[in-house]
Amino acid sequence: MSKKTVFRYFFDFIDGQEKWLNSMAARGHRLKKCGKMTYTFDECKPNEYEYAVEFVGDKSYSKAKDYLRYLESMGFRTFTKNINLNFSYGKARWRPFAKGMGQIATSPGGFNKELLILEKKRDGKPFELHTDVSDKLNTYKKVKRTYAWDVLIMLLLGAMTFIPNISSMSATMTWVLRAILLIISVLFVIPMVKYSSLIKRLKEESKIFE
Repeated sequence: MSKKTVFRYFFDFIDGQEKWLNSMAARGHRLKKCGKMTYTFDECKPNEYEYAVEFVGDKSYSKAKDYLRYLESMGFRTFTKNINLNFSYGKARWRPFAKGMGQIATSPGGFNKELLILEKKRDGKPFELHTDVSDKLNTYKKVKRTYAWDVLIMLLLGAMTFIPNISSMSATMTWVLRAILLIISVLFVIPMVKYSSLIKRLKEESKIFE
């Protein structure tokens, strides 16, 4: 059985990653494991499996673990995945986009496990974890909040480069860094706008059915 390893990072870590994994499955590649920026696949029949990506970065480690066990009890094969939006001090990581105890992640623990990738055999039924409008709204709001924090942090890092004597980099390298931070910010703004639009659409739909 042949293996395939791909290096990828997704700025659209939910929808973009999900579509890509399903396109790989459609070509006969089944996910075997994933790292921070790597995906390893085994060969399988085209369209034999399908994937969904779930955001759990807002949950505490214990709640995320319970949720993972619940999904596995339903027959899903699961993988944990990072989104690389963490700030650390020692073994403790601060996740500003989460709420309550979910803001603190430890290593080992919930650090770099903000996403769950779920796999099931294709059976002709829609692979939707959230069918209720309110559930979808809550999920999209969490994801949007994560992107908003990411953009804010990138902009703050860029603003810090204008503080005199804060860095020993040359003027040229400083402007290169500013350009990189700006590009990253834009790459995160795009999905943030996308999920904002989805939230607006779902709110309008919910009003219609009230």
